[in-house]
Amino acid sequence: MNLNLTGRHIEITPHLREHISTRFKKLAKFNHHIAEAEVVLFQDRAANIAEGRIHLNHTVLTAKGQGTDMYFAVNDLVEKLLHQLRKYEGKLHDRKRPTHLPKP
Repeated sequence: MNLNLTGRHIEITPHLREHISTRFKKLAKFNHHIAEAEVVLFQDRAANIAEGRIHLNHTVLTAKGQGTDMYFAVNDLVEKLLHQLRKYEGKLHDRKRPTHLPKP
C-alpha cells in the first residue's frame, strides 16, 4: 500500500508519520486490495483535522476525523475508514449468489 502524507501549514514529525503508518496497516490487514491511501493533516480554529482517502480497485472511500490532538484525529479517521471498509466488504459478499438453496 502506498501512503501519501500531506500537512497543510503543519509539520509532520517522524513520530506522527510512524503513528499514521501503523494505524493504516490495520486497514491493510483487513483488506488487501488497497492500492493507495492519502492523508491530509491541518488545523482548524479549534480542532485538528485529518482527511483521508483509500483507493480500492474501483472505489474510493473518504472520511474526515477530528480531535483535540492530531493523534486523536488520525485515530478517528482510521475508525471511520474501517467502518466504511467493513460496510463495503459486506455489500460485496451479500451480492454473491447463494449456493446453499435446495434444488426444486
